[in-house]
Amino acid sequence: MGIELLERAAEAKGTFLKAEQLLEARGDPDPSRGPGYLLTFDVGRVLVVADRGNACLAIRQVEAVDEYTSLRMASLEEEEPWWRVAGNPLVRAWPAHSGEGAASASEGISELRMQFRQEGDRPRIVSMRYQDGAVLVAMPAHVEENSE
Repeated sequence: MGIELLERAAEAKGTFLKAEQLLEARGDPDPSRGPGYLLTFDVGRVLVVADRGNACLAIRQVEAVDEYTSLRMASLEEEEPWWRVAGNPLVRAWPAHSGEGAASASEGISELRMQFRQEGDRPRIVSMRYQDGAVLVAMPAHVEENSE
C-alpha cells in the first residue's frame, strides 16, 4: 500500500481537514521539512514519512489515532501550504514524472504531488519530496500536467 491510499481519498473526493508534523527530539521544527506528516481527510488518515533506509517516501494508512500517540506532533493548520488547502477536496494524487524526483517502478516514490480543488476552481498542488532523510513540503509555482 502506498500512494494508492491517496488515490482512493481522491476518488472519494475526500476533504482535507488538517496536517500535523512529526517532531524530532532535537532541533527546532521547520514546517516545510520534517521526518513525516500525518494528513487527515474526512475519509481517513495518511502518514507520509521519510524512509531513510530506502531513500524514499513511505505512505501508510493510520487506522486509529492512538497508533501514534507516543510520537510528538505539531499542528500545521496555520502553516503554508496547509492552511490554503484546508476544507478542500483532494481531487488527485500522483508520483512526480521521471526527472522530477520520481523513482523507477522498482523503487519507492521519492516525490508525490496532490491536487486540491478541481481544475476550474483555482487548483492547488502540494508536493511532498524525500531529500536527505526528510520530507520536504512545497507548493510548486508551476506544475506541468500529469497524464497518470
